[in-house]
Amino acid sequence: MNPDTSSAVARLYQTRSYPEMSHPRSDPAVIFVAARLAGLEPVPPSEARILEIGCASGHHLIPLAQRWPNSQFLGIDLSSKAIEQADSRAKEAGLENVRWICADLLQFDPGGETFDYIIAHGFFSWVPDEVKMALLKFCRIHLSERGIASISYNLSSGWRARQPVIAAARAIQQTAGCDEISALEILQGATDGRSPQSRHLRWIIDDMIAKGPEILLFDDFAPINDPWPLEQFLQTAATAGLRWLGESDPAENLPAELGEEARAILSPLAQNTLTFQVAADLVSGRTFRSSIFSKAEAPIAEKVSMSLMLNFAYRLGKSADEESDSEMSCLLRIFRRESRHCLPVGAFRGELSAMSDPQLARLLFVALSRGWIQARFEPVLFDSVPPARPSLDLFRLRCAKEGVPIVDIWQVPCGFPAGHYQVLRAMDGTRSTEELGEIASRQCPDLAFEPWLHHLAERGFFSHPAQSSAHL
Repeated sequence: MNPDTSSAVARLYQTRSYPEMSHPRSDPAVIFVAARLAGLEPVPPSEARILEIGCASGHHLIPLAQRWPNSQFLGIDLSSKAIEQADSRAKEAGLENVRWICADLLQFDPGGETFDYIIAHGFFSWVPDEVKMALLKFCRIHLSERGIASISYNLSSGWRARQPVIAAARAIQQTAGCDEISALEILQGATDGRSPQSRHLRWIIDDMIAKGPEILLFDDFAPINDPWPLEQFLQTAATAGLRWLGESDPAENLPAELGEEARAILSPLAQNTLTFQVAADLVSGRTFRSSIFSKAEAPIAEKVSMSLMLNFAYRLGKSADEESDSEMSCLLRIFRRESRHCLPVGAFRGELSAMSDPQLARLLFVALSRGWIQARFEPVLFDSVPPARPSLDLFRLRCAKEGVPIVDIWQVPCGFPAGHYQVLRAMDGTRSTEELGEIASRQCPDLAFEPWLHHLAERGFFSHPAQSSAHL
């Protein structure tokens, strides 16, 4: 890798702030399920040691530390400014279970410390090759015996069509002296959209523009954006001593249809052959994966009992058409009714008493594989009705004051218009909904305040993460 390029990466992270983002795909509550179904027995994230490499200003790690006060968290990042900001936010939130270190991964040495979860989101494809290898080696050395590494990366199958757009936009920038968005808009205007190829090109340009200038600097137009084929990434990880367990989303590792072997779940290592996954990437033009790994020698069960499905908590996923299967319809009806929560199986087992445990497990398996429901390590139960005096927790209130995205109960970052942040900043528990409504009418008169307030409550904005989860 060109030394100038490596310096450009360091300069970018020292001079520009990485956008405040949380990463639902890297939520240990979800990763736990994927790894468990792959045959690993991970440490529950509620009592784990969790490291995030490239933690930026803490937007992903702080909500996790709030959720699991009995776990220990460590975030490292190349940017001293980001680490200072993360530390300030964590202290203001009253957290004592998270620490921060400004470090280059090439020099970072935690000694003999091991971690049950290592998260590296938005890191691998944007660093020099030696740092890529250092990441994989670090995971091999510092994962605990039952540890999971969650690593995201860009795929060449989807980026082949995007890289010429980036090259063209950079050429326009050099000629016109404009920024990335302006260059893309010039390209957009020159694309007529008449042919299928032209329409696809316009879709790519539109998608890049929609990301916004802050994300583009660290993603598409980063000094390094190095997509790999899936097979190259997995082979490199295997050479480093890591075993691929599948994707961080459990649904991506399960077959949609079941045969005679429905009584047992095969590990994704057997189900999802590399050939099938590579073909799927090429057909879909997939640009990004979030994969999970264990140490190569970690104990993995070849088969996992279908009854394991009864041990997780579930929430409604994407909507499904009306099912002719009456049992499946009944199951989905329960999740639609409880769509704001993530339920343990025991919470609705009585309503399905006519069904045996194997039957229910099979239904959960099919619904999960099709994305109709989503699984988590723990239930998530909270009041979805706004309180009389709405109050954001200390971290969310700090984010509102800074005008940055606020993380909801599902680890999803939510951005707002400037006027809305004025109302959110007032949600410190001292004002009634009527008083907040008056503030909203002054700051953003076009806002339908009551529905908006209910929407916030339904996303868990007024629930403290540590109080909303009842561990399995």
